[in-house]
Amino acid sequence: MKAIQLEEEWIDKTDEWKENEWNNWKLELEKNWKFFHLSLQNEKNMWVKNKTNEWIDWMQRMNNKWTHYNENLNETYKSNILEKSLTWDEEDWKYWANTEMKTLIVKDWENWINQCEVNMNKWIENKWIHWRSYQIMTWLNSEWKHAENIHWLKKERLEWTKPSNVKNTGDWLKWKERMYRQSDEWLTWVQNKEKLILNNKCIYWEKWKNNKNTLFDKWTKEFLNKWISEKKWNALTNERQM
Repeated sequence: MKAIQLEEEWIDKTDEWKENEWNNWKLELEKNWKFFHLSLQNEKNMWVKNKTNEWIDWMQRMNNKWTHYNENLNETYKSNILEKSLTWDEEDWKYWANTEMKTLIVKDWENWINQCEVNMNKWIENKWIHWRSYQIMTWLNSEWKHAENIHWLKKERLEWTKPSNVKNTGDWLKWKERMYRQSDEWLTWVQNKEKLILNNKCIYWEKWKNNKNTLFDKWTKEFLNKWISEKKWNALTNERQM
């Protein structure tokens, strides 16, 4: 009974009324977008803030990796160093530390920070997809709109399977044209907002990266100087006697 009542209600609605409903929904969509965008910015900032603890843990792991070889250094790479350093003296170790070892440390840092950024972008993308999907469904699932769509889809797929059955297509053509136009408007809107999301870099994240890059460079320099002065390579070469 309710389905019949809904069908009767939307059939009585004018094209002007339906267009007005669409425009009102778009106005509400813009309001919702502003809230979503602001919320997304705040959540990104909080995400970056929480990264500081992960960064501290990562720095500690890096320190352990190059001072406790037995547990942390890749076995293949460790074997390679042990083999080629058989005849090295102190100067050779210093040179290696300031070149190859430094390069490996920097590469680890770049891999970690890049993965953080990939994870952040995936998280943002998932939030965006979920939000926009929910928004369009509020339109498609509005009672009168849903009833109208079901009505014409039944005509197309059940009643009009034979050309001889096709009758009174004027309203159907109006519905079809309106569907295509609204779909185009929606896709254009989504594309424009997506550009804002993708191109609007998180300023807090950029500042955070720059700050941690500076701290990492300072730590690397101090770590290598200490590693050389304390002759930490002995921890690795002692494995030859084990």
